[in-house]
Amino acid sequence: MAKKKAVKKKAAKKKVAKKAAPKKKAPKKKAAKKKAPKKKAAVKDVGAVAPKKRTRRKRKQTIKKLFWVVFSSTMKPVAKFEFHEKKEALAKVESLSKKSPHFLQKRKEEIEVQDEQT
Repeated sequence: MAKKKAVKKKAAKKKVAKKAAPKKKAPKKKAAKKKAPKKKAAVKDVGAVAPKKRTRRKRKQTIKKLFWVVFSSTMKPVAKFEFHEKKEALAKVESLSKKSPHFLQKRKEEIEVQDEQT
């Protein structure tokens, strides 16, 4: 049997159409800025009252104070004691821990202090 030879086809040259050169854009003209009319100097009245000065609100005086806080197992505060009352706080924890676990923790809180004016 005779083998057929693969025939290569010659690619036909395609005609490429030339694109028209892009048009150059004309530069945009800047808009002329309009000048605002000059303001006339304000004439001061001789009998005019000066505006009141605003007074600032005084800040509340606060201090940070340390407390012992007794917490339940669900992190809810149960009781609060002054820092020097640690023994009482521990006694409270022991009495509450019989039913469910409680614990003691320090906590800083801001307290407002009233100014003493004399």
